[in-house]
Amino acid sequence: MKQISEVAKAGCRWRLALVGGVCLLSFGGAKAWAQASVSGTVSDPDQSAVSHAVVTLSSGMRSSGLRTTTDDAGHYRFGGVPAGTYRLEARKDGFAVVDVDGVVVASQSVTRDVALQVSGANASVTVTAGISGTAANGYSVAQVDRGVMGNAPIVNQPYVITVMPADEIQNTQVKSFKDTMKYLPLVSYTEQQGPEILRPATRGVQGSIAQNTRMDGMAIAITGGNAMEQYQELQVENGLGAAMYGPANPSGMFDFVLKRPTEERTNNIYLEQDSSTVGTIYGDFGGRLGPHKILGYRSNLLYGDGTQFVEASRLRRRLAEFAFDLRPTDHTTIDAHYSVYDIVQRGCPGWFSYGPSSKTNAAAPDFLLPSAPDPTVRGYGQAYAGVNLTTQSTSVRLLHDFTPNWHAMAGGLAQRLDRFIDTPVNTISDNAGDYNSSLAAGFAPRFGVESDLGYITGVIQRWGIKQDVVLASEGYRFNQYAYTSPAAATLALGSANVNAPKIFNAPLAGLPQNHGLYQSAVVHQQGFNLGDLLSWKNRFLVRLAASQDWIGVDNNSATARTSGSNKQGISPSASVMYKPTSWSTVYGTYASSLQQGDIAPGGTIVNGVNTLVNANQSLAPYRSKEWEIGVKTEARPLAVTAALFRLQRPFADTLAYNGSATQTIYTIAGQQVNYGAEISAQGTVFHRLLIDGGFTALNARLNDTNVASTNGKRFVGIPAYKSNLLSEYRVPGVANLSLTGDWQFVGKRPQDDQNLHTTTGYNTFDFGARYQHALFTKLATLRFTCNNITDTRYYSTIAAGDITGSNASANTAHLGAPRTISTSLQFAF
Repeated sequence: MKQISEVAKAGCRWRLALVGGVCLLSFGGAKAWAQASVSGTVSDPDQSAVSHAVVTLSSGMRSSGLRTTTDDAGHYRFGGVPAGTYRLEARKDGFAVVDVDGVVVASQSVTRDVALQVSGANASVTVTAGISGTAANGYSVAQVDRGVMGNAPIVNQPYVITVMPADEIQNTQVKSFKDTMKYLPLVSYTEQQGPEILRPATRGVQGSIAQNTRMDGMAIAITGGNAMEQYQELQVENGLGAAMYGPANPSGMFDFVLKRPTEERTNNIYLEQDSSTVGTIYGDFGGRLGPHKILGYRSNLLYGDGTQFVEASRLRRRLAEFAFDLRPTDHTTIDAHYSVYDIVQRGCPGWFSYGPSSKTNAAAPDFLLPSAPDPTVRGYGQAYAGVNLTTQSTSVRLLHDFTPNWHAMAGGLAQRLDRFIDTPVNTISDNAGDYNSSLAAGFAPRFGVESDLGYITGVIQRWGIKQDVVLASEGYRFNQYAYTSPAAATLALGSANVNAPKIFNAPLAGLPQNHGLYQSAVVHQQGFNLGDLLSWKNRFLVRLAASQDWIGVDNNSATARTSGSNKQGISPSASVMYKPTSWSTVYGTYASSLQQGDIAPGGTIVNGVNTLVNANQSLAPYRSKEWEIGVKTEARPLAVTAALFRLQRPFADTLAYNGSATQTIYTIAGQQVNYGAEISAQGTVFHRLLIDGGFTALNARLNDTNVASTNGKRFVGIPAYKSNLLSEYRVPGVANLSLTGDWQFVGKRPQDDQNLHTTTGYNTFDFGARYQHALFTKLATLRFTCNNITDTRYYSTIAAGDITGSNASANTAHLGAPRTISTSLQFAF
């Protein structure tokens, strides 16, 4: 009780701080505004630097504007720019005049590169603000981070690509990977052992632990804690990306781009309050040192602690991230980063497990999953149970620009995820909502990843054909660990009912006691990627890409190597594109991907023997295929992407081992075939309304399951329809005030392998506001969000256990969050 009281007092202090900040923003504050800089590079259609171009920065308050000219490298810079919204103009004889509207300047440095087009001196082109995805341009991003996809803008990439930029991460107040996914409507996820441990997915296919996620292009493991505060943006390429990134599940590629040193000094302090009493203080600092600004730095430091929406629960987050770079020449940068993120989450609802009512008849109907209960009620989780997660990452890169058109990078990354998991599992035992609660144990306690990436990108023009080429080498070593002496698979707590949950005492034997670690599986992958985007007359384009890779797997027991495999192969991709206008593209893509096999689950210990004969071991690689057609436009005023696709891939499952009634094996079981359509749009319409949303229609089915009752049925937990729409409205007459709203819709989802039962669809609605004002010479921003304002009860994840119906493995369901309120006060100085 004393601990709860202290947490409550801390929550009161946070509330008082935020209320005080609101009052100061509303009634006080000096008129002085923070000042920043606007800089960038002006280039021609060949991406060569344009020197002596005239660049003007103007606003309604400064009709004459600031004016400068670019240097020999095409660079320009305006210093001491007051906060506000500006119009940037670039002109040079022989090129069209380019106007960039809606350049928002707060306290940080702003970079806006400008690409000129050859035309008469009096011609003019108007574009939206930059490529960085600010609120001013509707979070629309025109360019992916330079890397294995080449230098071509998103509109010329024959894949569905969505980006969540830093502005959107900040303004939506997302903190975890799960929070972020709501604002990527073409993306979904499967929670594993709670809201912090999940696997992302696109097009109805779940990603693997390490194949589908990247940090600055280098492989990382995803099933651990991930603090969004340390990232500049998140880039997602839907579907099959192996031709660019190397063998991976056809579930999309997720690239987390780290925050790096800023050109000008950046100092931000955030005071945050989340339901119920989770208070957080967070600092983001960056800049450059020395007379020539050779050394750059960036640091993100965070501490948060308190009670979440369930009484007696606890959430503690700690982040320390440091990034540095050194510029020995104007064309070379060496950068490095280290981060450690620790999260403790206790007392939140565990997951529900439900399965067949008969352990011998695979065609028996499943127990019904009850309607989602109130997640704020104690008893679905226990105050002493949950997760402790620690993620450490280190990376080093060398970047060099040979010319304005040719770039290179070489880097390496090491990551370690430590995981202690004893989350409660509530197993449904009948159709009346009764369940047996226990503590789960035996999950992989550690993952380790060492990855590398090197690439050269450039532009070649010859015989009227422009080539955007990429040559890359990348790979990783993924290490999975298991306990040498694992605790029992479950520790029983007691029985209860969904309508009357119970608070159970901790087991008399104590929490799960695991001892010793050994390396249970090692996956090593290395390959070479080649991509070439050929364009002719700026209308007809062809993109060819392929990845030649070598994949090895070693499976181990606690004492020796037990099995392994080595395989090599090519993952090709071919696309054709036509551009009816300079700002739109129609495309068709075919891809075939070699991918590393899934890792078998931990299994169940019975009489000291694991019933799964290949528990924790990795399967041999297999191959997936995808066909896609689509259309894209740049932001005029909306950036729109629409696509139709067909995807097929093998799937693995737990089957009886050699006809045994007691032993099982995790192996390839059949084919999953997904058909679907996607559409997304980002931009600003009517000058005041921002829109960022998308819609997915998906038919995901399983074929060749070897069980008649499940063959051809829809995949458990995947909705036929899913959408999200984020909007912001700039209130007229009140400077720097925006009202925000979000609507998320998830359709019906199959509960069981035979599709006998479905879970009803749900809608959630969010409302918020953002206001900026000068406070004591500092720019202060107040953000307020009420998520799930109707307090809708729903399952955020429904996941397949045994997806073929041939065994009695249980499906799982996780509760979605209730109505929550988030408030933050940011000081920029």
